[in-house]
Formats: sequence, structure tokens, C-alpha cells
Amino acid sequence: MPTLLFTLSPAAVGQLHDLLSCLAKFDEAVSWEATADNFRMSSLNLTKTAHASFDLTNTFFTKYHFSNEGRGPQGQPRPWTCRIQNRALLAIFRRRLADPRDKDVALERLDFELQARPDQTECRLIFKLICRQGVEKKYRLYYETGEILHASFDQEASANAWTVASRTLRDVVEYFGPKTEHLDWCYKDAKVTFTSYTEKIQNGKEILKQPMHTSVALERKDFNAFNVQEGLHIGIIVKDFRSIVAHAETMKVDVTARYSRGNRPMQIAYSQGGVAAHFTLMTRATSSHVPDASRNSTPARDLSMRGRSQTPSMTRDPSMPATTQTAPTDMPPPSIRPSARPPPTRPTLSKGGGTEDTPAPSASLNPDSLFIPADDEDQKWDEPNYEEDQDIVTWDNASDSASLRRIRNSESDSFISVPDGRKRTFDEIAPTQRLSQVKGLFD
Repeated sequence: MPTLLFTLSPAAVGQLHDLLSCLAKFDEAVSWEATADNFRMSSLNLTKTAHASFDLTNTFFTKYHFSNEGRGPQGQPRPWTCRIQNRALLAIFRRRLADPRDKDVALERLDFELQARPDQTECRLIFKLICRQGVEKKYRLYYETGEILHASFDQEASANAWTVASRTLRDVVEYFGPKTEHLDWCYKDAKVTFTSYTEKIQNGKEILKQPMHTSVALERKDFNAFNVQEGLHIGIIVKDFRSIVAHAETMKVDVTARYSRGNRPMQIAYSQGGVAAHFTLMTRATSSHVPDASRNSTPARDLSMRGRSQTPSMTRDPSMPATTQTAPTDMPPPSIRPSARPPPTRPTLSKGGGTEDTPAPSASLNPDSLFIPADDEDQKWDEPNYEEDQDIVTWDNASDSASLRRIRNSESDSFISVPDGRKRTFDEIAPTQRLSQVKGLFD
């Protein structure tokens, strides 16, 4: 059975509180793993895109002892692992315990013991807080056994690396708003530009859907060590990066980032006083996925603008005669489908006293009808202008197929080609009622 005992000083209890607070931003549960050399606490987020771990060496503890009867494949003691809720641990490792101002009940030390013996009915974790004036507090927690997942990262394959002070990164993060989601950095022109993006900003009922970004640039001299490929974009989640920087600032250490390229894991590490922090984050190549902040219109608006630009506007100048507006067009006439009825003949005008009947105008209205034709134009209901000839546009289906088909004003052209002396000799039926005399249903 495993045996685990360790003792923490008041300062170490305060540091352990900061470690648990940082892990709480990744997952609700904390994994413990004890070996003879170190003690590890780690958390993996639900999406499995960020893994945080803290390795505590023997120098971090006042006393540390671990032994296990079980042996691994190489003969070393088998590690002991468990999972605990982070909220339960934060209730024990409080920050105010490390405050020495309350000298009467100030914490002197914290003793930990693992109860996992065959004679015990339950396996528990025992925490004893020894305070001054003989005050002692004891906490018992139940834990869950299980396998611990470790993040895999190859440092030799990660050629890009930079080291900078945690205070410098804190100044960069302060420029990013609380609603930012993504972070991208790139080295170009002797500067490292950190850019944060947000997809949507909501203020009450108002939503700003345009992508917004904030860029902060650092010069190369601000880094303690720098070896990065120029023009390489790396994107991560702002929430994870902010949590890492916040904890690194509490330790006042230098932060080192190693990565190879986008869509490959990146590791951010720092260490001090027996605490080694390793954060493995999944990245993405943002060179082709970064939102273009220069676009001021949505895709739907772009489509509508392209549609208007491709459609030519055909306007008629009222000062020009009707014959000049009948320009040839590339649109072919509608195809003639075979039917039982004979094709309609082209309306012609007889010369002299011909016997052919002129068809009734297509714009005639039935005065007995209660409905207005759906294809009727609004101009028919305006006051008539008897000085202006009515234009009739028809298809010339009887023309030669080799010639260019045109839309032409057959009535206007026919009347213009006939001399004025012969216009009155046409056989036609005069209208029985003017359009101005036609009354609607509600007149």
C-alpha cells in the first residue's frame, strides 16, 4: 500500500493556494500524482485543448516521504494517483492562512497523511493545520482513484522559443478586453505583435457582430531570449493565456514559450523555488483564419452590391423620340412551343380600303369586370394624354431567322411610315368609351 506524508510551511500553503486557483480555471477536478522524487498536480480542460501541471520537488516541502510496495516495469515504486474536487482543496488551503498579521492563531505548519491501509475501511486524505496557542484543525477528504492523462510535447522539434518577464506579459494582457476570445502573435519587422480578436460584443440588446481586434507590439530587446521564425502566426485562447500570465506574475518569474508551427502543441513553462509549471496548449495557424477587420460590410451585403453592379440600368430619356430607343438587344425571343392552336399572326395595317380587321387593343378593359388585371400597369390609371401615342412592344416571330431579332415598336413605326393623307382611310373600330370614363368598383 502507498504511504505519503509531507509538511508545508505557511508560505508554501499560500503558494499552494495560488496553484489551485490557477488550475481551477482549467477544470473543476485536480489530479494528484506522487512519486519518490516529486509531487504533481494537474488539470485538463473539457475540450482537451489545454493541460496545466505543477511539479513540486522535495525542496518545496519541509518534509516529504513517499513509498509504495507496488513496483513498476523497471523496478521503481509505482506512482500513486487520485482525483479531488478543487473546491474542497481551496477550502483548506486558504490564502489568509499565510498571513502572519494574526499572530494569535497564525498557521505554523500543515501536515498531510494518506490513509490507504488494508486495515482501514475507507481511504482518505488527512490535513492537519497546526496553529499557535494550541489550535489544531483537521480535514478529511475522500478521493477517487484513476489514471492520469499527461500531455505529450517534444521540445527538440520545437525550434521557435522566446523568454520574457512575466511583468511584460501582464502589461500586454491588460490591453485585452474581458470578452476577447482568440490571441494571435507574429514576429515581423523586429517586433512581436500580440493581437486579440473577438467575434461578437453584446451590450444589452445591442450586438456588434463586426470582428474587433486589439494589437500590442513588443520589440525584440524586450525579450531575454528570442529565436522565432519571422512571419509565423500562432493562435491560442485568450482565457488560457491570461490565466497563465496571472499566476506567473505572482511568482515574479521569466516565462518561456516553445512551439514549432500552427496546429501543433505549444508549451509555456516557468519555475522557481521548487515549483515547475508546464502548460501545454493546442494552437492553430491563424494566417488564413484571422478575421479581416478592414471589411466593413457583411457577406450578404457584398452579394447585394455585386448584384447591383452587374445589372445595367436601362433608362429612357423622355426628350428623345421612341424610335431612337429601340436598340437591338442580345436577349432572344421566347421559344415557340408546339401546340394545337395556330401561332398568332403578326398584326398588320391595311392600306386603302382593305377588308382585314384590325385586332382590338390589348390594353382594353372590361367595364363589367369587378377585378383589375394583375398585369395592368399603373400608367393606365393616370389621366390619359391624348397627344402621346401608345407604345406597343411585340415579338417579331415572322422575321427571318438569320437576321437579328429585335424588339421594336410596331404600331409607332407603322403609323410613321404611312403618309398623313392615308391615315384616315384605315378600317378600324373606334373606341366606344374613353379610359377616363371607366369607373372602378369604389368610384
